[in-house]
Amino acid sequence: MDSSILQFLFSLIPVITPLLVFIACCIYINKIARIDSIFLCLGSGITLLISVMYVFMPFIMQSRAMPAGEVNFYYSALGMIAFLGGVSFAVGLFLLINNMINANKLPHGKF
Repeated sequence: MDSSILQFLFSLIPVITPLLVFIACCIYINKIARIDSIFLCLGSGITLLISVMYVFMPFIMQSRAMPAGEVNFYYSALGMIAFLGGVSFAVGLFLLINNMINANKLPHGKF
């Protein structure tokens, strides 16, 4: 019993990094609500949800005894959603970098 709980806790390790990124993006969107912060928060939120689904998907598949074709369909669907989340995060990151570069080019006192 103890080894199964410990194994479950170790399976949650891949969720820690997306959770930290999502928390950082939420703090950023609370400070400055711009389009780049929205894209960052949306992309990191999708990535966090997909990471959680990837952790729990083997347990769901094992309990339902699904055929391989159905399992492949679910993993493909999650992969497409993860791709959209990654693109959203990348667009937000590029917008943030562009805003930072353009803000440094402006002379002081002119906005």
